Amino acid sequence: MSKLIDMHFHLDFYSNHLQVYNLINQMEQHTFCVTNQPEIYESCIELYKPTKYVQFGVGFHPQNVGKVNFRKTSFIRNLQYTKYVGEVGLDFSKEYVFYKDKQMEIFDYICKISKEKIMSIHCRVAEEEVYRILKKNGNRKKILHWYSGNKKWLEMFIELGCYFSINSNMIGSKNGKQIIKQIPLDKLFIESDGPFTKVSGRKYTIDKLSIVYKEVAYLIGISEIESLKKQIFKNYLSLIED
Repeated sequence: MSKLIDMHFHLDFYSNHLQVYNLINQMEQHTFCVTNQPEIYESCIELYKPTKYVQFGVGFHPQNVGKVNFRKTSFIRNLQYTKYVGEVGLDFSKEYVFYKDKQMEIFDYICKISKEKIMSIHCRVAEEEVYRILKKNGNRKKILHWYSGNKKWLEMFIELGCYFSINSNMIGSKNGKQIIKQIPLDKLFIESDGPFTKVSGRKYTIDKLSIVYKEVAYLIGISEIESLKKQIFKNYLSLIED
């Protein structure tokens, strides 16, 4: 049986993070733990050893621009210890658009120095700019997390070779369902975005990842959940072994 994969998870946002870390390893769920600043990544790997099932990404969340300084030296120092980068990207929604230019400067820099890294990318109301920066820098292992853009940009991101990680909240929205149905199976990942999503009306916990897989399988017309698990595991191997 193929293992479950969670391609976007915030371990440091759980108050019982030690318990969660141990459970992920016990359940053998491959989990990409994103961080919102390189200093947080540093704290995570000081507390927890990366394992076969828990990997940490060094990140800088675009919503942090204007709140905390982006330290290039800190990002570069930590980048050498991981093949994962995230959460990074652009957010031009109303609350954050004022820092649009600074966001693009930072994201462009991160993409430039992360060409061979597995990237989990935040993209909100910024499809054109995310596309342009990824294409310019030639990033190879790029995953759009919780994509919410239109069909035109979805198709362009697919042509660019992007993967997409989808979650339970997307399944609960009309636009999310339409997006999920258009993603090629060989570009699909499941994410929890825990603890920021709900499954069956309740806050996500790691024992609910299999439910998300079942919901996605049902939505896209796959009768056997094992078939979906095998495909997603194959996608995962294509990234980590390339």
